[in-house]
Amino acid sequence: MKTKLNIGCGKDIRPDYLNVDCVKLNGVDKIYDLNKFPWPFKDNSFDEVLAFNIIEHLNDAYKVFEEIHRICKNGASIKLIVPHFSSFSCWGDMQHKRGFSVESFSKAGMEKKFEVVRMRLGFPWWFKSWFSNFANRYIGFYESHFAYIFTSGDIHAELRVKKNLKSS
Repeated sequence: MKTKLNIGCGKDIRPDYLNVDCVKLNGVDKIYDLNKFPWPFKDNSFDEVLAFNIIEHLNDAYKVFEEIHRICKNGASIKLIVPHFSSFSCWGDMQHKRGFSVESFSKAGMEKKFEVVRMRLGFPWWFKSWFSNFANRYIGFYESHFAYIFTSGDIHAELRVKKNLKSS
């Protein structure tokens, strides 16, 4: 069994991953509606999960992260891209259910299940400048003071799964 999972893969098929999407496309290994819980994977099955531009399309992001936590091994790497709340594409796409803040991954119990390894705001190619560096260095300040003036595109994050392992 593959120990790496690519959810909502679309046409981004990865050879060493179990590629999951709700649509039958070339290379998709498993067709499944990720809005249905529990997902059809055993507990502690995966070392890595990719979730690029999919979580914002699902009905309940919190349940999605609970499922990711359940199916991942302790220390598993979660790599994701989600739209920043200030992004035009966040609210311009009618299929998007929500936007995200960098605090989305450190509130509501998320900090007990995931460690933020890396977090970076993406900006449009023409905006890559000193401001992008400033915003990424002071993300909280950026979000509370500048996000709706100089909008970000998305959040690129890597999380690490934390599980309480009881000794036998």
